[in-house]
Amino acid sequence: MHTITNFYQYSKNLAAGAQPTVDDFIELKNEGFDVIFNITPYSTRNAIHNEAEIIEKLGLYYIHFPVDCSNLKPLHYKTFEGILNGLRGKKVFVHCGGNIKSSNLIHIYDVLVNGKDEKESLQTLYKIQNPEKKWFEYFKLLGMKGVK
Repeated sequence: MHTITNFYQYSKNLAAGAQPTVDDFIELKNEGFDVIFNITPYSTRNAIHNEAEIIEKLGLYYIHFPVDCSNLKPLHYKTFEGILNGLRGKKVFVHCGGNIKSSNLIHIYDVLVNGKDEKESLQTLYKIQNPEKKWFEYFKLLGMKGVK
């Protein structure tokens, strides 16, 4: 059982959660993760400012693409999608401060790229968090139904 808040294993190669600790990063490495994909802005209160250094010392690949959820644009999701597509075959852990942005973006990815039923994917999302209204508007902006 993970100590990472809101941890969720989507598939054998994709998991997400809130901001991990250094010990959590070590555990993720021991579990075979190859990549840590951080979408937390530096201004987030629980961000680890030397995270890249920590991850690289562990021998993992590190990607940082900060997403400000107060100003969501289609570019944010499209970049997220492109990064995940480029990591196919790698075991990836995606995180933000609380696994709010991460889980919402993965929800979109599961529907638009992996072809998962939107309502089924939303059930997974609700196991992690209760999305704010702005996320449903964002889902619609990207061509989803934005169903609740």
